[in-house]
Amino acid sequence: MLKFSNSERWFDSLIAAILTKESWDVPDFYDKARVEASFHNIGFSSGYRSMCRFYSGFFWKHPALAKYDWLWRLDTDIEFHCDVPYDPIERMIEANALYGFVQVNEDQVWVQPSLATNVSEFLFNYYSSHSSASDVSVHRAGSFPAVPQDVNHGFVWNGKEGIDKALRGEAGSEEWTRSCMYNNFEISHRSLWESEIYTAFFEHLDKAGGFFYERWGDSPIHSFGVAMALRKDQAMQFRDLGYQHQGWEFECASLDRCSCLQDGAAASLCSLSHSSTING
Repeated sequence: MLKFSNSERWFDSLIAAILTKESWDVPDFYDKARVEASFHNIGFSSGYRSMCRFYSGFFWKHPALAKYDWLWRLDTDIEFHCDVPYDPIERMIEANALYGFVQVNEDQVWVQPSLATNVSEFLFNYYSSHSSASDVSVHRAGSFPAVPQDVNHGFVWNGKEGIDKALRGEAGSEEWTRSCMYNNFEISHRSLWESEIYTAFFEHLDKAGGFFYERWGDSPIHSFGVAMALRKDQAMQFRDLGYQHQGWEFECASLDRCSCLQDGAAASLCSLSHSSTING
């Protein structure tokens, strides 16, 4: 049972860890003038952008987490409006899921106008490099023999046409659904982040520079990564936690163990309309 109060001990132990310069500072290969211009044009602090880059490509590599296979992120300013009578990680293990989330929403294009284009370029380059020479010409023509058929590209790209354009390296923001699994609550198995495709994906994005030339978010990047690396049934949505972050709207389950029903704080999220896309 998960209950938070100031009079109870929440965790058996806490570890304070220092982040490395490699995982937090602006890399030397970035054009500093472009970075400064981006702060002026788009906003968001250097620290916020460093956080997005850290969670996109480094958090599971930190020595403090080295002995853990399962990683659960909980941000500050959170509330659970429902008691949790089960272990979420055990439930994921039972379902053979590798990524767990609560909320789905839509992210903004204006802070990351070239993200979808760079993701599409990566997909074409990656699958081309994993195809035979004869397959590459087929790939350009719209057939993708190297792409697993059971991954969930339909969550992040609009329809078959959007998926096909993405895999040909021709998609941009218009083909992106902007759907994101918000990762301020996130449970994941490290094998997802250590997979060949996600490792290559982050390296491609980092070299492109969008974490500081724009403000690429870790939430859409994780969502793109989950869509390309996992089967549909390997992503599990927890909809009975009453989880709320920084006062945002949230979904309150109709359960007796949820205080938000009594508080009248229930609100619907667009996760309701996206759930069939995630799981079906």
